Amino acid sequence: MTTPVEGAARPAQRRAAPMDPDDRRDALIEVFVRLAHREGRKPTTSEIAQEAGVAEGTIFRVFPTKEVLENEAVQAAFCPAPVRRRVAAIDPEGSLRDRLVDFTRIMQLRFTEVFGLMSALGLSQPPNRGLHDACYEAGRHLRGHLDDGAHEAAHQPLLEAVHGLLVHDEDHLVVPAADVVHRIRLLTFSGSHPGIADGRVLTPEEIVDTVLFGVVCRRPATESGLSIAELHAQLGGDPRHLAGDREARP
Repeated sequence: MTTPVEGAARPAQRRAAPMDPDDRRDALIEVFVRLAHREGRKPTTSEIAQEAGVAEGTIFRVFPTKEVLENEAVQAAFCPAPVRRRVAAIDPEGSLRDRLVDFTRIMQLRFTEVFGLMSALGLSQPPNRGLHDACYEAGRHLRGHLDDGAHEAAHQPLLEAVHGLLVHDEDHLVVPAADVVHRIRLLTFSGSHPGIADGRVLTPEEIVDTVLFGVVCRRPATESGLSIAELHAQLGGDPRHLAGDREARP
């Protein structure tokens, strides 16, 4: 067995390269959000440091105060750009139902994260950060990059990406595609909030099937199924209104 020669130089241990300050900030923001979700409250700087595997003083070398870290974390968590990127990645060749289920799953996760963070931080409403144009262009949250503009338009690029999922299905719908998306978003919001849903949270499949197919019984598969007009009439509506709505659409 060969033994090392006494006094021989040992291989130098490789040290990890120091993290860039911007990368350090992003990492600490991610830890803050993760802890807030997990603990259901604002994490302390000691907890953040322990979770991140750094000294507590490291936090204050990249953030002047804990409040600044918290504000940056909130801005990052509510940025819609990553959601738009995930929606844009949905397979356009999938069936209409599959595309809508994928979209609903993305939105349900988003709403669940938002509900949890707002509860943990005691927020009554999401922050107003502007249009997110730079974030949308980058496809990710850009820390500290503020845009000017109205809050109402902040999600317009996201909605446009969602409507793109249905652009070739207008002829199969009795309402405009934008209305389908609107109804799914509303049902996803209420059906994903434990308080609103009385603890009976809906699955993405249940949400989409409720919007697309409703909850009424259909004829057995061996018989001819109900047309949209027949179903509308059966529920007390006037089928002529359906034709009028379709003809009025551009």
